Amino acid sequence: MKKNLTFLFYCTICVFLTFPAVAQMFYNAGSSFDSTGSTSSSATSFSVSESDPNQEEAPFEKIVSKEIRERIRADAAYIIGEPDEALCYGIARKSPKKRSATIDGYAHTGNCGALNSVGMTEVQKQLFNSASYDMNVTKIASCVTTPRLVLRFRKGFDFVDVILSGGHCPAVVFMYGGDTKEFSAKPIKEWLDTFIEAVSNDLEPVETEEAQKQAASIFRKRTPEEETAQKEPEKPAAPTFWGRRAPKPEQPEDLPPLDPNVPPPPK
Repeated sequence: MKKNLTFLFYCTICVFLTFPAVAQMFYNAGSSFDSTGSTSSSATSFSVSESDPNQEEAPFEKIVSKEIRERIRADAAYIIGEPDEALCYGIARKSPKKRSATIDGYAHTGNCGALNSVGMTEVQKQLFNSASYDMNVTKIASCVTTPRLVLRFRKGFDFVDVILSGGHCPAVVFMYGGDTKEFSAKPIKEWLDTFIEAVSNDLEPVETEEAQKQAASIFRKRTPEEETAQKEPEKPAAPTFWGRRAPKPEQPEDLPPLDPNVPPPPK
């Protein structure tokens, strides 16, 4: 009987010693888990997976360099790394005296369609690689950029605009959610100039047919007869009197003429 009690006691001790190790699978180690089921630990599955060095990178993380992702924000990097499409527009600096369509404050000069798979691969290879930029430059102040093209990377209803400037001041600007980040693109100056020049030569005019239809419905061309017809002389405008004037009293027509020798009646 004593042997059975001793064996039962020994088994009970073993169960209590092994139970905590099994229970840890239900909560994070190191958290202050209490009897109410709450915990003060802020660890989440996302933060744990981020700290895991063995975790595989997301597709956009392989396309967009880490240095660029850190500067333009992760959500913007996700859009440009895995877009639904990338639209292309021609732009130029807008004259304050002219009214025209604008994109990001620049004059919209034309459309160049959407990037195909070959163009997308080439653009992502050149523009999303940190080796293409002078990463030490955070604000281009030594020269004036000349924006020529905008690549709009769209993901659902969200988009990121990438503005390309070539010439003596090559630069690439990322615009997302009101935030602007610019990069000095001197390492890829030749590629940038070639790409901008090639695309700019194929720009389609902005709404040419629609503008012509709209103009035709508003304006009517004059016939040759109307052009050569002499205008009728216009009647002189009636004189304009300023101020208030008392109306002249009307005199009946059947009254005899006034005698100049008779004084007028008192007023």
